[in-house]
Amino acid sequence: MSGNKNKTEKKEAPSAGPSATVLFLQGIFLAGCGIYGSASRNWDPQVMHSAYAGCGCAATLIACGAATISGSYKLYMIGVHLALMLQALFVFVFGMQTYKTSIDP
Repeated sequence: MSGNKNKTEKKEAPSAGPSATVLFLQGIFLAGCGIYGSASRNWDPQVMHSAYAGCGCAATLIACGAATISGSYKLYMIGVHLALMLQALFVFVFGMQTYKTSIDP
């Protein structure tokens, strides 16, 4: 009987404040870097993708951070795991861009 009790109880979302804070700060950092990259080239249309990518990454990480603090266990789990996958993707993409620009600035 105790096995059925655990299945019917609603799981509580853990304290997600620190996780959400890291996601918000990382999002703001990426947006700032992207905006700085475009501003350093006088907002030339050829480099505006830097600002767009930074702000887009920030929006996705902030959305994941908002999901983690929603109070719902499912949204917490989705937000945390999606954020981890997105962070890995962002590290790979920005790492490749850094490598390309270090070869041919």
